[in-house]
Amino acid sequence: MSSVMGGYGEYREAARLGIQQVGCDPVLAEDFAAQSISPRNACLDGVQSSDALVVLLGARYGWLAPSGRSATEEEYEEARRRHLPILVFVQNGAVREPPQQEFVRRVEDYIGGHFRKSFHDANDLRRLVSEAVVAVDFGGAPGPQMGAEARIRAALNRKPENTQDSVWVKTCWATPRDEVVVDPVALDDAALQQRLQQLAHNCDPPLLNYELRKKPEATLARLRIRQGEVQGSMPDERATIITIHSDGTLTVVQNVTGPISRDPNRLLIGMYRLDPDVVRDRLERSWSFAAAWWNDHDPPRRYDPLLYGAAFYDVGERSFERVADHGPGGLPIPPKCPENPVIVFDPCRVSRTVLSEPESEIARIIKLVELRFRGWANNVW
Repeated sequence: MSSVMGGYGEYREAARLGIQQVGCDPVLAEDFAAQSISPRNACLDGVQSSDALVVLLGARYGWLAPSGRSATEEEYEEARRRHLPILVFVQNGAVREPPQQEFVRRVEDYIGGHFRKSFHDANDLRRLVSEAVVAVDFGGAPGPQMGAEARIRAALNRKPENTQDSVWVKTCWATPRDEVVVDPVALDDAALQQRLQQLAHNCDPPLLNYELRKKPEATLARLRIRQGEVQGSMPDERATIITIHSDGTLTVVQNVTGPISRDPNRLLIGMYRLDPDVVRDRLERSWSFAAAWWNDHDPPRRYDPLLYGAAFYDVGERSFERVADHGPGGLPIPPKCPENPVIVFDPCRVSRTVLSEPESEIARIIKLVELRFRGWANNVW
């Protein structure tokens, strides 16, 4: 149920009773438990969890959110976007504020609005709400969709194409909400593709290099930016693939094999080592870009927190240690990694604040990778 809250308790309670009277469960913000997310996101989550939206419109428009709209109008637009049944009740005799009058005009528009009912008092409203809820066809309400954890797992299990026997790391972020985050039409827009590359070049540290060629690829479901060409049998040291899906899933894939050395001995050592310093560098760049993308695309932090995961591909017979740490003597060949991909951990929640200041989270990833490598090296996988 959506309306202003201050001074409107009598009517909200009447609508609550009307919903309960016909055996349904009302969802009201004043009933929410304390949560770590913002009040705005909590209210929009309430809309997402509901089968229909009841809108009560009186005299006041309400406090303006950063979007320039009232909380009631934001919840109304969320319900429209989700194609939920919307039941509108307008208070008779109320002297409406100008923005509220304009909102009511749009809501009851003859072509694009809703057939609303007017109420005189709380008892009248309770009866009207009960009658309307009984008549609602909930068959059009959206059913369960693919959750964020499933989207991350699906992304992490997709091996990058043309890895050329190099080791790659993929970091993936997804929104908890199942909805369209990026307009599919925009994915093929040159302006979005240029903006994406600009953010990837200018984040600190940068994800993309100006010197390397970029190749955008757009479909109805995702936009992909590739950097780096395959040279001989190996890709560029800074080869990178950015993919943004319309559902908000973001993946960054990077080559972590390390610099190609001209020294045959160091090249041989590098074939059997995955350098933590190289992995850390790539993670810092991917997190830097992810923060830049989300801050640019979602400045009000509508999507906060996010879920994320990480995986390695084609680890093969490598240990997780610095190439420079190898001393004199023979070169032991590490045991072959028993999995491909190596999914480092189950999807985790991360706040947008941590996304912008990821040092501790990156250190945690590095430690988890170290433990995974140590586990199968000691035959305790």
